[in-house]
Amino acid sequence: MNPSLLGELFNEILVKSTILVSDKSFIDDLTPRQVHIVMDIGTNVFKHGELAARLGVEPSTLTRTLDLLVKNGLIDRQLNPDNRREVLIRLSDNGLSVLNKIHEKMIKGCAEILKHVPEQQMESMETSIQLLLTIMRQFHFKHEL
Repeated sequence: MNPSLLGELFNEILVKSTILVSDKSFIDDLTPRQVHIVMDIGTNVFKHGELAARLGVEPSTLTRTLDLLVKNGLIDRQLNPDNRREVLIRLSDNGLSVLNKIHEKMIKGCAEILKHVPEQQMESMETSIQLLLTIMRQFHFKHEL
């Protein structure tokens, strides 16, 4: 398989998600980057540094990005009771509600896309996407030029 085909898929996903070109997302009052962060946190609890590393950003950049989400009541930050130098990050109840809304809209959009996949190719496509997802979860891009 030609790696550029996978690159084209990644690019199309980024373009369709508007994550590179817009301050508006499919969720009112959230930027695409904020939607991404809410989705990435999900139901997990992250140490600040771990989340910054996962997102590929500097901790100070993450702090600025999270400040607005905290102000809007979507994220809770608190000191780690086991290590007071660490900050723990999780979605608030309101953040979990927004996460559910994000998932509902994504499932609806993906269902629309899947309507265009021929039935006889659906199973192999699902297997391929599951394999790609498993690999992507294990792979870490280096942010180099």
